Amino acid sequence: MKYFSLVMSVLYALAGALILFTNFLYPQISRFRIPLGLILVVYGVIRGVMWRTKQAQSEAEK
Repeated sequence: MKYFSLVMSVLYALAGALILFTNFLYPQISRFRIPLGLILVVYGVIRGVMWRTKQAQSEAEK
């Protein structure tokens, strides 16, 4: 459970990159492709930074 947040942040970033740079789900999301891809990538990065901060804080407490 310790690494679940990290895995989810990577999945969000990968999904955003997949939407931005490929034709994946093109007919369904053609109009909002760029905003949705950017939101997913940014959210994945933010979650990753938050996970890293929490890990560093828990290491410092030991």
